[in-house]
Amino acid sequence: MKTIRQYVGILIAGVLLFFLAKPFLQTHTSLKQITFSIQWHWLISSFCLILLYWSAYLYPFARLLSGVTQKRVNFRDAWLLFHLSNITRYLPGRIWGIIRLLSLCKEFDLSKTAVGSSLTLHVGIETFLGGILAMSLLFSHQMRGVVQGVLKKFTENAFITTAAIIVILVGSFFLIPMLSSKARRLTKTLRDIGELLLQKSFWGQWVKIIVSHMLLWMCQGFAFFLFVRSLTPVKWMLAGVLSACFAFAWFVGFLSFLTPGGLGIREGLLAILLANYMPTPQATRIALLCRVWMLAAEIALAAIAFLYNRRKQ
Repeated sequence: MKTIRQYVGILIAGVLLFFLAKPFLQTHTSLKQITFSIQWHWLISSFCLILLYWSAYLYPFARLLSGVTQKRVNFRDAWLLFHLSNITRYLPGRIWGIIRLLSLCKEFDLSKTAVGSSLTLHVGIETFLGGILAMSLLFSHQMRGVVQGVLKKFTENAFITTAAIIVILVGSFFLIPMLSSKARRLTKTLRDIGELLLQKSFWGQWVKIIVSHMLLWMCQGFAFFLFVRSLTPVKWMLAGVLSACFAFAWFVGFLSFLTPGGLGIREGLLAILLANYMPTPQATRIALLCRVWMLAAEIALAAIAFLYNRRKQ
């Protein structure tokens, strides 16, 4: 049985490696005819910042998890739990990251309900604040027409799909308890979690969670600006609007539900937005390489988490 699990693990690792390598190969093919002039000090600075972002990303998650479980959850455990599973979200289906995350709960002595509900709140807050930052582009005179055109294109796909899923989830929340006692217990558990997180004693933690998410978006946005600056000269005054471009592409890619990690959709939209501030070939190059840049950081942290966890065992 142990041998079978090992072979299955190798198979999954091979499949994951294929889907992770695919964007790199596509990027290499798309950029064959483009010359590079890399400012290495900005590139290294941006990569260090994005590593900081992905490391600090688990702070609000750990705080939420502590509130749900009513016990102190070690930041290191939250960090390991997330990064051991995060990279599998690039497998087709968009559910494998969650499945892997929940499968690791027992190893860290955490309940699947607590982890799942905490992650949902964590990502929900991140998406909400990212959406606010993304919508700031609508106040930019130069970008208003472009953003409105993009919103029209995605309205019938991403946003209607999202609304339909929300309706189904809300409907299920009220209907399923009438069909199953197990569902009623789940509903009660979720209600208890909500009550715990709304207690006055947790209000201070909410402030820390919201503020930390805002700082995380600032960190990620500035890291992206430095990444852009490492490939093409852009003025420092564009740091805010380029961060908003990244947030908008991230937001629409997240809501698309079409590809794992928003692959393709995020890059295409980012290229369209960046083309307003630089030549189209440069915008395309940056949009494609941005995925490589992000993936490299995620793979590095996943490797560190895997090696550390293996050594700990």
